[in-house]
Amino acid sequence: MCSLTSCVFGVVGKIHPQPELHSPSSHAKISGGILQCTWAMLLSSSLKEGWNRISKDYQRKMRIPTYDVYWGEFVAPESRLGILGNVKEKKILEIGCGGAQNSIALAKWGAKVCGVDLSRRQILYGKELSKGDMVEVGLIVGDMERLPFKDETFDIVTTAISLLYAPDLNATVAEVNRVLARDGCFTFSATHPIADGGKLVRIRGKSAVAVRDYFKRRILHWVDKLPDGSKVRMHSYYRTLQDYFDALAENGFVIERYVELERLQRKALHALDLDDLKKRQSARQLYRFMREAPYWFVLKARKEAS
Repeated sequence: MCSLTSCVFGVVGKIHPQPELHSPSSHAKISGGILQCTWAMLLSSSLKEGWNRISKDYQRKMRIPTYDVYWGEFVAPESRLGILGNVKEKKILEIGCGGAQNSIALAKWGAKVCGVDLSRRQILYGKELSKGDMVEVGLIVGDMERLPFKDETFDIVTTAISLLYAPDLNATVAEVNRVLARDGCFTFSATHPIADGGKLVRIRGKSAVAVRDYFKRRILHWVDKLPDGSKVRMHSYYRTLQDYFDALAENGFVIERYVELERLQRKALHALDLDDLKKRQSARQLYRFMREAPYWFVLKARKEAS
């Protein structure tokens, strides 16, 4: 493990234990809990395998830059939004870091950064990327629900569009609180539930977004097709906005800022985004959707003093 990770961030030798069950339960309840836990583990394993398989193709298509923090496609980056604030000399953890592009950008801005992702392929990609950009970022394979770090290690925890892959949002936010220093901040972007549950339609000749089953929490399934013709089953977890707010409030956070990210006009888009619109139909559909409704949002929350 790299010196940056082990020395600066205090990686613990074992995963932080989960709370024990103390209340009396029937055998049926225990069995149900075991089945639920087993199902969650199978889904997590499936997601890890899926990201390992699609990593190369995903990075090839997305081409996320490493000079700025990326909150989502076709929206303003961190340098224009200023949500994180001054990160120089801050200890920052990026959970669900993927190819570590945001971690690398933060390191270039003077932060001491560590990234965690469940996919080994994504982490390997990030290590090569950080080496090429000549910045030091500690990158490890890990689970955002069971972070291998000591309590109160980081000043900031951040992630872009990864919480939708967390089976247990409450457990993830609790872990973020644990590893954050007092008065530390948790800042993340996520897919807006209107985007996950909505569809672009035409009403009386005009574009509109139709939403159904907004309150129906569910697992969303889709298939990614790779260049070699093989298919990879993927999934994410649909949640309402209230689910995010509740998870933060219940785990000792005070919300400081909420931003529904508006799409940039074409003249303000980066050259890579413009090229993406030319080459990918899915990108053009996304850009059209973003004209009518938010697709991404960002939340910034501060850890309450205990």
